[in-house]
Amino acid sequence: MIKWHKKMLDKIMKKTGLNAYQVAWIAFIKGILFTVIMYELIL
Repeated sequence: MIKWHKKMLDKIMKKTGLNAYQVAWIAFIKGILFTVIMYELIL
């Protein structure tokens, strides 16, 4: 499963031209947005 995930991530990074640092920031921001949206929906 981990090897598959790494291969998929490498393919996506090559296709989009992003590096690992940029992908990490995108994931971080998505996590924050998801948390804020869930927080607003629940409260």
